[in-house]
Amino acid sequence: MDVRVVCATHRNLDEMVKQGDFRDDLMFRINTLEIELPALRVRTDDIPLLAEHFFRKFRRETMPDEMELLTTEAKEALQSYSWPGNVRELANVIEHAAILCDSVPVRRDDLPDAFDRRRSSPRGFGVGPVTLKDLEQLAIRESLQRHQGSKSKAAEELGISLKTLYNKVNQSAELGKSA
Repeated sequence: MDVRVVCATHRNLDEMVKQGDFRDDLMFRINTLEIELPALRVRTDDIPLLAEHFFRKFRRETMPDEMELLTTEAKEALQSYSWPGNVRELANVIEHAAILCDSVPVRRDDLPDAFDRRRSSPRGFGVGPVTLKDLEQLAIRESLQRHQGSKSKAAEELGISLKTLYNKVNQSAELGKSA
């Protein structure tokens, strides 16, 4: 049997191996080729292309390549969202539209309501006024992203204790569950 395994993570596995949080023998087995890909919110030009790819995939019908699958408004709405769930979240939004919309091109109104409620600017802020808490959460998210999820490095960069960072991350998660 010839098998190829593709792994994806947002964590720094080399650092985790050094800290003893990830098995080094497993790392050697899976680390044949490493491709680093920026988050979707950084690659906004890719969003319409990926959305059209997913739409064709989920519709499972032949559509001419030159056929417009998304209106300009739908593309702009997709590109203005911060995509915390990255490509998987985009695929879910497009699958929803592919199932429920009965005409092509997909309009802004064909995108799911949950997506509309969570829509945000490219900087990651929700619709409405920006609060100090929003800025704090953005700083934490960006620091964690810069340090590949290393909370200790993020806390050091932010000038807060590791315990404080954990508390702020947990508070943010709890707020997300209640929203």
